[in-house]
Amino acid sequence: MKVLSICGSPRKGNSETLVLFIQDLLKKKGVDNEVVLLRTKNIKHCGGCVEFCNKNLKCLQKDDMNELVRKMEQADGFVFVCPNYFSMPPGIFKDFIDRCSVLYTANKQDEFGKKKAIVICVGAEEPEYTDACTNNVAQYCETLGMNVVGRKSIRSRSELQGNYNYVLETPHNKGLKEEIEELVNLL
Repeated sequence: MKVLSICGSPRKGNSETLVLFIQDLLKKKGVDNEVVLLRTKNIKHCGGCVEFCNKNLKCLQKDDMNELVRKMEQADGFVFVCPNYFSMPPGIFKDFIDRCSVLYTANKQDEFGKKKAIVICVGAEEPEYTDACTNNVAQYCETLGMNVVGRKSIRSRSELQGNYNYVLETPHNKGLKEEIEELVNLL
């Protein structure tokens, strides 16, 4: 099994900590996992050039997104982790989502229907305030035909002051490691 883990945060923080924790869990299970930190990729905004995309079933823009689309086609499962910005994923992750429209246009829903995904979003407030972001990302997955087998909204703080493990260690996330392991087992 090959899992592609996408971290949609524009900075090193909670989301990256979680995606790397998940990578360790998958490694222990013997699962091939590649982590993609979108903050390190050159992904341009979607230009809405549907005349080209619909006809050619590929994006006109030349950037890292074309490689990511190929990796998505080759993956058996997905992990999507991002922070909650005003009940939505951040811009860098939204650009990624928008640019995946070429997969939708190419009618990959049947192919992607065999692929499982888990979605995790992190916010500074109670988890229910992050649910809209989590559901937004899950809807993206479902639109592409993925089988979303698990989703989780997590509370943490933005100001980590160098303690990148805060999200896993804070008392209000007691049992989080076990919950994430349960999600990973669903893949």
